[in-house]
Amino acid sequence: MAKKSAISGEYIITVEDSGTVRVCKIFDNVKGSLRECAQTVGFEYDPNWTTQQFGSKLIKEYGDGKIAEIGEYTITKRDTGSIESYRVYDNTKGALREIAESIGFEYDPKWTTRQFGSKLVDEIDK
Repeated sequence: MAKKSAISGEYIITVEDSGTVRVCKIFDNVKGSLRECAQTVGFEYDPNWTTQQFGSKLIKEYGDGKIAEIGEYTITKRDTGSIESYRVYDNTKGALREIAESIGFEYDPKWTTRQFGSKLVDEIDK
């Protein structure tokens, strides 16, 4: 269960009841995220593929026809054929730094991930 959460741009920061912090990025630029994902596994792609073609090929190669999990990335194909992607960061503190820098939030590098995540959610929700 989420104790608190905040959205900043494409990022969702969630602080769980246990204090654990998760950062997820839901991509506006799906094709760009598919390129990132493909590069992480060395998947060769044609830059002329449409988002649907690209996503479908990744899902066929690494998934079950509807969804593929490739490292930190999840790619889904909706019933309409549209492709969506998101990333759940393994390096949570690095993602928090990225978000903090993008919004001009000054942080203490000595903060734990839990402290950092909680303070950043509070800042975004002001």
